[in-house]
Amino acid sequence: MKVTFKGITQPYETFEEFAPVLGHFDLERQFELWISAPGGQSLSMLRNGDNAWLMYLRFDGDSGSVTQGTQTKDGTCVYTLANGQVDEYPLSWCIPIKQCYEAIAYFFLNNGGQYKSVAWQDT
Repeated sequence: MKVTFKGITQPYETFEEFAPVLGHFDLERQFELWISAPGGQSLSMLRNGDNAWLMYLRFDGDSGSVTQGTQTKDGTCVYTLANGQVDEYPLSWCIPIKQCYEAIAYFFLNNGGQYKSVAWQDT
């Protein structure tokens, strides 16, 4: 898997190799993370403090799916991307950070598979 964290790309062959690194990522309160599978699927996580959400892409150019959190949550959260760009996304896309990490582990262990234990919505 190819992992890009805050703009720096590193390949990881096994989840055992990647898991401790993911733990270090969690120490950061704000980041952009991408994981790309050899089959073309990608998973991205944006985090700002207690707010985090995921985007799943099946192939390059896919419009993708994003996580569906509590739909009654109003407002937006600001995220800073690795290139310095600042974007705002709905709080209703946010899910618990623990679920984000579960989805990342599932993606890694299942060669780019989409984690079905969270709700997804097309963008």
